[in-house]
Amino acid sequence: MKKTVLTILASLFSILLYAQDIYVYSSTGAAEVQKGSQWNRLKKRDVLSADDVIRIGQNSCLTLLDKKAEKMYSIPQSSPKKLAVLIDELKGKQQNVTTQFFNHALKSMFNGGSDRISHEAAGCTYRGDIVENDIAKSLFAKMEGNSLKGASNQKTDYAISFELLERDGDNKNIQNEAKIGKQAIFRVKNNGDKPMYVNVLDLDSNGETYVCLPMDDAQTMSHLLIPAESTIDLIDYPIEFTEPAGEERMVMIATEEPYDLRIVNKYLKENRVKQSSSYPVGIYVKSLSVNK
Repeated sequence: MKKTVLTILASLFSILLYAQDIYVYSSTGAAEVQKGSQWNRLKKRDVLSADDVIRIGQNSCLTLLDKKAEKMYSIPQSSPKKLAVLIDELKGKQQNVTTQFFNHALKSMFNGGSDRISHEAAGCTYRGDIVENDIAKSLFAKMEGNSLKGASNQKTDYAISFELLERDGDNKNIQNEAKIGKQAIFRVKNNGDKPMYVNVLDLDSNGETYVCLPMDDAQTMSHLLIPAESTIDLIDYPIEFTEPAGEERMVMIATEEPYDLRIVNKYLKENRVKQSSSYPVGIYVKSLSVNK
């Protein structure tokens, strides 16, 4: 009897999944769907079904929105599998989102707006800046009230890290030194069991801070969502090392909610928020010598 009940439940899940509208929210790297004998690259707004066979390349990921269930699925590298199987394999690793954010994310895909990546976009339109305020409070607590120079990898709340790879050639790992004029990409490692939104603040030798990775127009950070237990190359968002020469300190900030790092940086510069460690924030610090 128990086996029969489980079978019925599995069939019901399959029927529900077939009926759901699942859209591509973001694709980083190589994510493809099989159509006959061809493999087609997946793009934002593409519609998928449970029977579609998907493959996701090395250090790549695919994020989907399930309209009926109001869920988000962030899927890392995978060999060819049916979408239903990929979603089932996520188990407790899918992204939990509020109805407010989900509706905003869905609307942002179909409002006819641009997908242009912009540093000039205004603050998050679907909420205030409470999250950014909380992140700044937590960062101040981790830095013990000091500048980003006081940030430490030991203070992180999440198992997140990154490497810098040369954009040209064979993607050589940049260790302790970078050349002015050279470009690099971030290779982000999320060793935790939850997807993480990430961005990086750069503190240059003059003490100025800069946001390394751009915000999207809708401020959903869909392009900066790193699946659980995965390594992702952010190949579409390279950085370039520029003047001044000297020591730089890059701090990756990771949270379970999307945020606008420009607003966090503003709070850090103003130094007006109180320290608080109640909001979990992942940090990873990398120091570099930038030379001519």
